[in-house]
Amino acid sequence: MKAAEIFDECHARYRGLRKWLKDGSGSVRALDLGTPSSGYQWRPDRARACEYIADFERIGRHALRRREWKGRLKLFNVYFLRGAEYQRAIRLVGVAEGTFDYWYGEVKRAVGAEFSRTGLFPPARYFRSRGLAANDRPASPAAAIARADEQVPQQGNAQSEGHPQDVLQEG
Repeated sequence: MKAAEIFDECHARYRGLRKWLKDGSGSVRALDLGTPSSGYQWRPDRARACEYIADFERIGRHALRRREWKGRLKLFNVYFLRGAEYQRAIRLVGVAEGTFDYWYGEVKRAVGAEFSRTGLFPPARYFRSRGLAANDRPASPAAAIARADEQVPQQGNAQSEGHPQDVLQEG
């Protein structure tokens, strides 16, 4: 997947979780029998949803931390995080529309690549990883190699190993 597509998927999850947390004040909503149900929609527990939102914002800001990208960081904060309307976001960032559009693409690519590198993408794996028991989690390549080394019996000279049979025969 391209970095911009990764960003789009993570941003869609971010927006959905923010809306869900904002609307989820505990109130009971009226049921409209004239419209069909939207069906089952999976949602993580509230704490994990808050973690995703915080990680999305933190990783995005980290990816845009370069001093010369101060305007791109402002675009990220105004347009992607706070959800300002397009024309208003251009005015708030303070650049021409063409510059805004160029920075828009750069922000999506840079932040999307960082989401992929840090594990925020894919969102399904992000939410699943916390819920698994330690022994059910996929092991890192280094951990898998170390575990394999522990299970393989060492081969070598029996006398240098000091096996009990060798000690009994010598004495």
